Amino acid sequence: MEDFQKRITKAAQSTWQGIGGDVLRAAEVDSMSRDEVVEAVMDYLEGYGRDMNAIAEFKKLGFEEKLATLRKAFPLARYGW
Repeated sequence: MEDFQKRITKAAQSTWQGIGGDVLRAAEVDSMSRDEVVEAVMDYLEGYGRDMNAIAEFKKLGFEEKLATLRKAFPLARYGW
């Protein structure tokens, strides 16, 4: 798939925009580590990502490949308010 990383990055960031506030409130924190964000996004990507073709390709990846792909989408150490 052409531009897979770019498309999955957009889907992942869209997912975080959709769930981030609720996740932070539920955890009662102002920010979360990159790995925590990646884990949350992985759980909700299909529901919020809006690019079903890219998500279908993402689902075919092994777990470590999924982590690497989403870590590229979230390069900062922490995310939050």
